[in-house]
Amino acid sequence: MMQGLNGNHMIMVAVVCAIALALTMAMSRAGETPIYGPDGKYQGSVFDYGRTRRYTDGSGHFTGSAVNNGNGTTSFYGRGNFTGSAGSSIDRALNFGRGQ
Repeated sequence: MMQGLNGNHMIMVAVVCAIALALTMAMSRAGETPIYGPDGKYQGSVFDYGRTRRYTDGSGHFTGSAVNNGNGTTSFYGRGNFTGSAGSSIDRALNFGRGQ
């Protein structure tokens, strides 16, 4: 004989649904911003992942990324190598101890 869902089963179903929703939201967190030139043609996109941004060209190929280090500095990466950073020691000093 088959019975309906009892209280424990309902809680388990609710937890599974909440986990599935959280995973879906986490995987779709990146926001894509298309970039257009003055002539209105598509130039590429910026994908925002929170502390990291990834840049692509008009063909969708990776061109670089920027990483917010959380200490007042930002690091920039090109195709496979570090290309530089922005921020000063004053920025780092004023943000010292401010965790994310």
